[in-house]
Amino acid sequence: MFILIADDEKMIRLSLQSMLEELYPNEHMYIHASNGQAAIAQVQKLPPDIAFLDIRMPLMNGLEALETCRKLSPSTKWIILSGYADFEYAQKAITLSAYSYLLKPVDLATLKQVMDDIVVLKNQEKEHDNKLFTLDVIRSFNMADQLGSDETSFLPYGTNSYVIYQIYIDEQEKERQHMLKHDLFRSIDDFCRRNLFLFYHAVFFNTNGELCVICSVKDPSHLTFFINSQIRSYPHDMISVFTAAAGSLSEIYEESRRISRLSEIRLVYDCRSAADIRSLTEIPILHDLLSFCEQIDLFIQNALVGSRETIRQLSAAFIQNLKMKEIFDNICLSTLYLYLEDVLAHSFTADDFAGFVKELHAAASELSHIEPLRNFDITVIKDFVHQNYAKDVSIAYVSEYFNLSPTYFSKLFHEKTGQKYIDFVTEVRIENAKKLIRSNANISVKQTAEAVGYTSVRHFSKIFQKYTGVLPSNY
Repeated sequence: MFILIADDEKMIRLSLQSMLEELYPNEHMYIHASNGQAAIAQVQKLPPDIAFLDIRMPLMNGLEALETCRKLSPSTKWIILSGYADFEYAQKAITLSAYSYLLKPVDLATLKQVMDDIVVLKNQEKEHDNKLFTLDVIRSFNMADQLGSDETSFLPYGTNSYVIYQIYIDEQEKERQHMLKHDLFRSIDDFCRRNLFLFYHAVFFNTNGELCVICSVKDPSHLTFFINSQIRSYPHDMISVFTAAAGSLSEIYEESRRISRLSEIRLVYDCRSAADIRSLTEIPILHDLLSFCEQIDLFIQNALVGSRETIRQLSAAFIQNLKMKEIFDNICLSTLYLYLEDVLAHSFTADDFAGFVKELHAAASELSHIEPLRNFDITVIKDFVHQNYAKDVSIAYVSEYFNLSPTYFSKLFHEKTGQKYIDFVTEVRIENAKKLIRSNANISVKQTAEAVGYTSVRHFSKIFQKYTGVLPSNY
């Protein structure tokens, strides 16, 4: 934490810092001020987490400085120092929302008690603020996905330094995938909770099932190092992470969408350490790399559902595709082969494109032999949604339920229906909401929202109005 010590006597400032360092070695950073005006200037430059203010200082006393400083930094815990047990001073300090009033010389036990109490309080405040931040981010991102509009501008967080990490876990075995998601979520969330240099943080799974970490932080290097180290602890798993920075949550949402558009590059580009999206966009052959990855991904998805004829056609097309051969000769084969071996359960060793296509076709044929052809039955999907619309029917959950990747599930649903899956779910929910309102005149908007699967009344009302033209309260 940042601690401000304001006292006109240098020896007292150094003595107090020495006591704090004895109690909490290497835990805090300290800044000093020799008068009230200097204290205000320091708070303006770098708002402290805790501030010790002596009452009697030249130019401006501690209470006068506190009156200004508490407006500049409302979250700071202010501790008044005084050489006198003056009731009037203490009463004024309480009126100004000072956390504590300490008599000089301060003894070690009292200082420790006050500091420990503040740490507990700061952690409680941070946990509460982060719960609100996480809920706000999840709701606004989900609404933006559904409405296709900026749903983050209403959030009360303003301009700041934000960073996003979007983590892709390409593991086909369900139990292993669940374990990886659970472990990474828990370890990253615990790290964020422990570190006060992260002003806000939200760790959640987006609508496509990717693990997202969004933080308000001036210098994300410590967080980046931690996330990279966590991913490196699973050397045999295909885990990729992308990162981007922005000045607002609206921009962070757009960066998240940009990451999604570029994420397939992980097939040929090593993203086991956080790949900055800005660096990726500067790759000269980015478009060709993404085109190569899209073709390979299309092949994989058809292999996973056993589309033998499509596999044969794609293999033949690959051999004739000179651009794919050119890209193959310029990519990191170890990254591509790690991905394919994990997804297709087949060893790849070819160092030329023709041999690679042959191995790719062989892997798909083996998979098709082991796992017979399965049709993507759209009727079964729709029936599942109609029966479970009040529960979790997100792309991430339903695609996993039917043993398909979220991306491929979305593509197939759109191809077979001409409609986005998320739009279909919304229509089902709104139609059932209309039936509920028509059949029960006394039902509240909140009850209706919860009955059809919405946790946010505001979110439900906006969606309902978009589809019907009126608010649910006026329907």
